Amino acid sequence: MNMRISSFMYIDMVKKSFQDSSGKLFDSQQQLSTGQKVNRPSDDISAMGKILGYKVDIANTDQFQRNIDGAQSFLTSSNTSMSSVMSNLQRMQELMIAGINGSTDSGGRQDIAQEIGTIKDSLLALSVSRSGDRYLFSGNLTNAASFASSPVASPTGGMYSYKGDAGHISVNVNSTAQVIENITGSDAFAYSIQTSYSIRLSTGNFAHFAPGGAPGAVNLTLSTSSSPAAQGFENVSFSNYMDMTRIIQNAFNKNDVDLMNAMMDPLKKSMDKVVAVQATIGARLNFIQQTQSNNYNNKVDQQEYLSNEQDADIAQNTSDISKAEMALQALRQSSAQVMQQTLFDFVKIQ
Repeated sequence: MNMRISSFMYIDMVKKSFQDSSGKLFDSQQQLSTGQKVNRPSDDISAMGKILGYKVDIANTDQFQRNIDGAQSFLTSSNTSMSSVMSNLQRMQELMIAGINGSTDSGGRQDIAQEIGTIKDSLLALSVSRSGDRYLFSGNLTNAASFASSPVASPTGGMYSYKGDAGHISVNVNSTAQVIENITGSDAFAYSIQTSYSIRLSTGNFAHFAPGGAPGAVNLTLSTSSSPAAQGFENVSFSNYMDMTRIIQNAFNKNDVDLMNAMMDPLKKSMDKVVAVQATIGARLNFIQQTQSNNYNNKVDQQEYLSNEQDADIAQNTSDISKAEMALQALRQSSAQVMQQTLFDFVKIQ
């Protein structure tokens, strides 16, 4: 059985060949111009799905890195402030040791009180430190100053109080982990005790420490008796480093040796607490730095995977374009010859 090929079939075949070759040329030229081998889902549905997934992963990693940058800045500022707090407390301890010495008279102690007053002001300034426009130690209330003092004439007599909250601000640093970027004022500057205790002073009297009636407050009673239940001859209350410093300043101004001696114990415990806070900040910064490095490495991997799926092979594209152009040129020439032939070209004249 012979198959007859009409001129219309030739035309359709030539048309299809032109379309295929032109399509290949267009795809190669588009890849060369965009630098991407997948420019639409129809190019490669599987590859396009992977490309979108890698782009989402890279965008998420970039957001994690921005979170890390913000947390790192906040924690670094907090650490700097706490280092200054420690320096101030250490200096106050030095002044107290020198002032309690029997060779220091009341005049010398008043001079020391002036420097302790400067330390108190410095501690207050540190307690309201900010990173940008955010207060470091206010918990979630980053737009509010962490501490404030009451008027001297008020019932609390110039004591300092915490104005923030106990909120911890957590940020995502990768897809599975978070880090707390803030230290609350209660963690950083508050002083409290859980149970009562007593110490004997070098003067022979006793200092009795007990949790106060107000939340977080510590009551100190000076007494000649070792019994905390006995009547004391002096009572003070404090709940943070500024209050504590104010009491120490007053003790030096009044030449109150018993109170000076008694306040050495909470001062030492406060310094221990600052060391613990600094250790916490250091641990968080170390974790952040390690996570930041891991995120960077993951992003490099994701970008490599994306490049493998998405980036065009420029050399191959150039070669493909050249081949497609040659194919089109050959198709034009051959089709011109075919299309010019008619039925009479196949009729044999006798």
